[in-house]
Order: sequence, then structure tokens, then C-alpha cells
Amino acid sequence: MNLPIAGGGYFRILPYAWTRWGIDRLNRVERRPAIFYLHPWEIDPDQPRLDASLLSRFRHYRNLDKTESRLRTLLRDFRFGPMLSVLTSGSEATVDSSLN
Repeated sequence: MNLPIAGGGYFRILPYAWTRWGIDRLNRVERRPAIFYLHPWEIDPDQPRLDASLLSRFRHYRNLDKTESRLRTLLRDFRFGPMLSVLTSGSEATVDSSLN
């Protein structure tokens, strides 16, 4: 089963433990690297608020004030590298599954 764990709104809205569990599982159990993404606006809690539906506001603004610290924690908990390393290593990508 594929579950959303590594970036964007999922990283902001769901508890950090979900992301940590998912990336750790990918690394240790599936022996696969995680691909994490984040939009630049997702670390700007002071961005202007737009008039939108309650659901849209929830999805867009939820936990903006926590995203930067979550990202710093993620970078402490896992090692990351450039996509080129993963793409050029073939399907048997080496995964460093150790949490820092």
C-alpha cells in the first residue's frame, strides 16, 4: 500500500512522527530512499491570507508556523543527498537507514 509521507501538505498537516515512521520504513524495510519535497511558501508563516473555503484554508495554512522547525528536525533525523546520486546508482540504491 502506498501512503503519502514525504512532503508538502502531508508534512505540514500530519504529525511529524508519521513522516519519520514512513521514511524510516522506506529506508529500513523496503531498502529504498525517500524523496522529500517542500514548497518554499510552506515555511513562510507570515504569508498573506487569501479568502478561500474552510477546507482550502486548512490545507494551505495549517502548521505553517511549525514547518521550518519540523524540516530542521527531519534534516537531523535522516541523511539526504542529491537526486543525481539516487538516479545514477540504479535500482539497488544504497540507503543509509541510520537515524542520526
